[in-house]
Amino acid sequence: MDRRNMVHSGDGGLPTEGRFRMIAGRFYRIVPTARRDQALSPALSPEGRFHHSGQPTLYVSSRPDWAEHAIQAYVKEGDPPRIICELEVAGARVLDLRDAAQCADWRAEPALAAVPWLPERAAGNAASTWRVSDLARQGGADGMIYTARSAPSRWHLVLFDWLSPRVGARLTGRTLPYPLRAD
Repeated sequence: MDRRNMVHSGDGGLPTEGRFRMIAGRFYRIVPTARRDQALSPALSPEGRFHHSGQPTLYVSSRPDWAEHAIQAYVKEGDPPRIICELEVAGARVLDLRDAAQCADWRAEPALAAVPWLPERAAGNAASTWRVSDLARQGGADGMIYTARSAPSRWHLVLFDWLSPRVGARLTGRTLPYPLRAD
């Protein structure tokens, strides 16, 4: 686990606040270079893996290389140049889909978060992933921790409420080149 993100407590579990896990630390988001000052703006698309109907959502990764993996499917030839922006999150109350006990308490089905959402939408169906994120939103979570479908050891954070004083997401001003290394 990345020590830059405070997602652990002395007993090896995550700090809790009632039904929530608390998370704070550095995270990374890749945006077009021209939008680097808007890296805390919500996802531009009206729907995505964990948002629909224009719900405000911010997708970030716990490591810059994991952020690269997360957007690979969305990067197209001829896209504008991108940059990796570092941000800090403080005090987010989240549903951690890696935690079986917390998911049981919430009656959340973490397997739904791994269902590919784009084919479901292409067939005209609601994305299964939305059932999990809607549950977290309705339960008052600021976001969710979820894993990459292709590598469950890689985890990401999706935030629903990141600009409240409690969560206080802010850009650090530090950036990294994208891609991290030239192939």
